[in-house]
Amino acid sequence: VPGYQVLPTRPAAPAPAPHAGTDMQSDAQQHAALATYARFWCLHQLAPFADQAFALAGAMDHRMIDESCQTGPGACLRAHFDYDWLVRLPLALACLLFPGRRLLLLAHLVNVVGWADRMPAVWDYMCWCALMEAPFVLAAATSSSMAETARKFLPAMRAQLVVLYFSAAFWKLTSSWYDGHYSCSTVLMSELLSGLEPLFPPLATLSGLMLHAAPALVAGIEFAVPALLLLQPRHGVLLALVFHQTINLMPATYAGGFSIAMCARQIIFLPAAAAGA
Repeated sequence: VPGYQVLPTRPAAPAPAPHAGTDMQSDAQQHAALATYARFWCLHQLAPFADQAFALAGAMDHRMIDESCQTGPGACLRAHFDYDWLVRLPLALACLLFPGRRLLLLAHLVNVVGWADRMPAVWDYMCWCALMEAPFVLAAATSSSMAETARKFLPAMRAQLVVLYFSAAFWKLTSSWYDGHYSCSTVLMSELLSGLEPLFPPLATLSGLMLHAAPALVAGIEFAVPALLLLQPRHGVLLALVFHQTINLMPATYAGGFSIAMCARQIIFLPAAAAGA
């Protein structure tokens, strides 16, 4: 065009190359996240062994480490080989001290096999644990490092825990749950209050109200836990720990195995173990 001068265009600057140091830092964070999960997982595995070794009563629903097998005499592998004390215990101690991918893969695999060996005579929460341990086996088996395993496993486990908590709350949407004559929430609330009232006498004035509110209160908490774990993980972990601790405080039906198992896994929702994932 007459009177106009075309200026040469400046070539676009090349995209910056990824910084190797950032990748190494991310790998280190993921490795540390999985190691943190692993050590808490090991503490959960060691709980029933510690109770038996120190002659403690322990939780009534701890994972079984004896020869009990309710599918028939001698029908379980455990009746012929003590894989709990001879395999699971050494593996849990080794993983606690040296949380490596191969050791953790073997320890989780043995746990899943042991759970299947005792089926169907297992506690419900043991099925939750197996559902989370099986993906770890798959993630570790298809990875070449702790960091790669963490990237595959930790997000999956967070999603699983949210779904499992929601499922537990969903199955309380029944008429019998909200009937105080049938709901176990009323029985468990009365047990909890019987243990707390000697320590906090004013609670006695609220006992009647708490018993009537128990079904809705427990169901509401069980819906709130996964919702907060999904939307506000820090608050979700706090509520989950308080909820599980109330189960631990029940003096008669101390079903602490479930609570110990879940509390040991809440760490994956906190920043130290989230590693930005």
